Amino acid sequence: MGHERLAAAVAGLPAAEQEAELLAALAEVAAVRLGWPAVGVRRAGAPGWVARFPPECEPAPEQVIPLGQGLELVAAGAGDPGELQVLAAAAARLLESARERARLAQRAERAARKAREVLERHRSQTLRLSELRGELDDAQQKHLVLSERNRIAQDLHDRAAQTNFLLALKLDRLLSDLAPEDPLRPELERLRALAVQAATQTREAIYALRAPELAEGGLQGGLRRLLRAAEADGFTTRLTVAGTPRPLPAAVEDALFKVGQEALTNARKHSRGTAIIAALRYEPEMVTLVVQDNGVGIAKGAEIERPERFGVRGMRERVSALGGDLRLVPGDEGGLLVRATIPLKGAINHGDTHSDRRRP
Repeated sequence: MGHERLAAAVAGLPAAEQEAELLAALAEVAAVRLGWPAVGVRRAGAPGWVARFPPECEPAPEQVIPLGQGLELVAAGAGDPGELQVLAAAAARLLESARERARLAQRAERAARKAREVLERHRSQTLRLSELRGELDDAQQKHLVLSERNRIAQDLHDRAAQTNFLLALKLDRLLSDLAPEDPLRPELERLRALAVQAATQTREAIYALRAPELAEGGLQGGLRRLLRAAEADGFTTRLTVAGTPRPLPAAVEDALFKVGQEALTNARKHSRGTAIIAALRYEPEMVTLVVQDNGVGIAKGAEIERPERFGVRGMRERVSALGGDLRLVPGDEGGLLVRATIPLKGAINHGDTHSDRRRP
């Protein structure tokens, strides 16, 4: 009979995952099935009870059995201490199993949380990659459009504008050789006016095809607007101009502006600096643009012209197409220095100067 009662008592202990639930069941089973009038569970050396049965009882420590983890089973009254020992041992094993399940559950939750974080990062990176692809497509499309516009503008300059200029020049010479009363003079004067008008319209078409950022103030005006945008981000900026400023060919001006735009964009996004200086130097046979920041510069051994660096590649292609040279080097006092030098090949052609643009 005693063995059956003990077996029933042990079977009455739940395989609970919550420690408090198991301890409450232990106190109740020891009291109800093993006949101990008052049973409680406490933490050794701590006041109060973790669990007890009946709830209002105050068990006197007649039997004290350790359960592990600082817990102890306390029973008061008449009962079989051996049965209580067996019940306590079974409860201790269940407690350890419950703690192990709790540890496993915590590990599983941490793993699940990390998996969710990884999935979220993957989702964010996938979205960002999609955005970057869209931006790249847009940038490539804009580059293609701008390149084609510049090609057409240069073609208009090299062909139509120069032809109109030469035609007007020849008509001027013919008119200077004619007597005032010559019957051909009115027709030649009309043709000369048409040539001048065609030259004017050709220049307007060239300007319309140019980068819109250069429409006001030319290269210097465009660079100043780029620097003001950097100032809005908290940078201190300065533009210096050396030599004698003069009109530049459309392709040269556009290329230098795009180099400055890309260099300033990179400095604002990646340099972690506080100041940006742009310098424009005019020389008889070449023009040079330098953009330097005071940021972190290029890490030692870094590959500045990796295939995915489309901005650097685009700068180099624009400058190289005009026979120029592009350098990206560490600055003397830190940061990154971008220098673009483009030869002017000895001439600024008629019909494509910017003297009629408003200077800032």
